[in-house]
Order: sequence, then C-alpha cells, then structure tokens
Amino acid sequence: MQRFLKRPLRFGLSWWSNHLTPFKRILVAGGLFFLVLVVGSAGYMLIEGWAPLESLYMTVITLSTVGFQEVRPLSGAGRLFTSALIIMGIGTVGYGFGHIAAFFVEGELRNVFRIRRMEKIIGSLRNHIIICGYGVEGRHAGEELQRSGVPFVVIEKDTELAEKLREEGRIVIPGDATHDDVLSSAGVAVAKGLIAALSDDAENVFVTLTARGFNPDLMIVARASDEKSVAKLFRAGASKVISSAEIGGRRMASMLLRPQVVNFLDVIMSDPELALRLEEIDIEQGSALVGRSIRDLEIRGRTGAMVIAYHREGQPIHVNPPPDSVLQAGDVLIVMGTDSQVAQLCRIASESAR
Repeated sequence: MQRFLKRPLRFGLSWWSNHLTPFKRILVAGGLFFLVLVVGSAGYMLIEGWAPLESLYMTVITLSTVGFQEVRPLSGAGRLFTSALIIMGIGTVGYGFGHIAAFFVEGELRNVFRIRRMEKIIGSLRNHIIICGYGVEGRHAGEELQRSGVPFVVIEKDTELAEKLREEGRIVIPGDATHDDVLSSAGVAVAKGLIAALSDDAENVFVTLTARGFNPDLMIVARASDEKSVAKLFRAGASKVISSAEIGGRRMASMLLRPQVVNFLDVIMSDPELALRLEEIDIEQGSALVGRSIRDLEIRGRTGAMVIAYHREGQPIHVNPPPDSVLQAGDVLIVMGTDSQVAQLCRIASESAR
C-alpha cells in the first residue's frame, strides 16, 4: 500500500521535470507566491475582520519577515494562521529563489539566449536544406552538405544528440519533425530541400506530406527502409525516394562486378583531399551558354572542366553529349573538374549573353 501511494508522487515529479522549462518553473513560483498573498489577505479578512488593504499589508510584512509591528493585535486563531502563513511563505520563496538561482548559475539563462540566437539564424536562412533525423543517413547527408558549403538545419528528437550537435556548431532544432510547428520553425516554407531520414517509414511519410503542404516547390528526398513504403512516399509528395535495401544490394553487386568504377566514384564524391569533383550547373534564361553548342563554347579549353552529361526537362539524361549539342535555358550541365575549373565555368554560365 505504501509503495502504491508513492507512485503518483514519482509520476508528478517526472512530469514536472520533463514538461516545464526552468523559465516556466519561475513563472509557476511567481504564481504560487501570488496565491499565498491572496490566501493570506483573505484569511485575515475572515479571521480578524480587517479591511482588504490592512489584510494585504499584514500578509506582506509577514512573508517578508521584516519585523514590523502587527497592524492590530491578533487573536489566537490569527496567530495560528500567521504561523501557517510564514511556513507557506518560506517554502514558496525558497522554491522560487532556488529556481532563479538555477536559472542563472546553471547556465539556463545562457541556454535561453543561445536558443534565441539559433532562432534568429534560422530566420535569416533562405534556400537551405532541412535534415529530419540525424541518424546514420542524416549524419552522412549533413557531412556532405557541410563539405559542399550548403547551409542546413537539423531536426532531431533525441535531446541529448541535439545538444551534442549544438555544441559542435550545428544549427539544430530539438523536436519532432512530424509536428507542424517544428517544421515551420526550421523554415520549411523558404527552404530549398528536405531530407526525411527518420528511422520509421510512417514518420517519413507524415513529414513528407506536411512539408509538401508548407512548400509545393520543395525538393524532398525521403528514406525508405521497406520497399513497400516507396510508393507511399511518392504519393505523399516526395521528389525522390532512397530505398536503403535496393541501393545497398546494387552497391554490393557493383563492388563485385566493377570494383574500380565504384572506388573511383567514391573518391570523386566523398574524398575532400581529391582535386576533382562532380558538379551540376544550371543554365538560366539569358545565360551566355544558351543557344550555343558545346564545341562553340570550348568549355574544356577555356576552363579545363569536362562536360560529362546534361539534362533537359522531359528528356533522359544525355550522357557524353556530342560537340554539336546546343544548350538551352533550363538545361543542367553535369561536369567534372577541380574546384577552380568548376568555379570558372559557373562564372561563364552566370554571364549574360551579349
């Protein structure tokens, strides 16, 4: 019986610890102190028959323990009530000051300013990437985005992992990515893309559906651990779906059949020390590349970069295009070269046609 009676207390303390922030606990302490003032004033009015202002004044000097003289001589019941009021006041004030001290001494105030600074940074982002879930896939995605210099925001439900990422300098929001307010706070409405890398396929479907509602133009890449979830993710609005089982199987077969090709692609895509890299270059309307052939542009001679392929809307990718291929606005060039070579080609592509 005694063990049973203790359970609600433990549950209450656990709920209090998990659901109230230190700032909210300070507000609760202030509310309790105000309640003690009301109870004290009402008590003196009922027991002693005093006026409201006299009762409030007596309550204040009692709780403050300044030692002022009583407003009027107290009856026996009034003295008992005053004793109880002092005990309640000491407990309430002690509780409040304890949390105020913790708020300042234990770094809670610094944490509040850090969160506000993080919110300000996220609010200034445009065309960024949102990573939902920083597990194995999410972590690798974040590392690749960081290498490419692309800003991204992480949404992670594990508070300990979120705090660790924050200490590492990541822009992170601790919370559930399936909640509308969390996605909204990550700037999904103005983001360029979203990676749904949660461990549960159903949650990835929900995140995809919600994000698509916020931003119809958002590029959404979703993870699927079960092949049956691929179609559901596409129906929910995913732009691309990555099936870990399918990709893993293909990669293992390729390692056996074409090991050097796989090694080469791994080095190109992930080795930060290698000078070469693959990159996409968008050809916009008015670009100096529009209406000109690859031969006329002399891309290899002018920049040193190699055109591997190009993609045109509604058509399959043109791999190893012939020199007489004429580029159009909206095409996407896939090129290989060093950082400086690719950067030079990007500058040429951004120049206006004369």
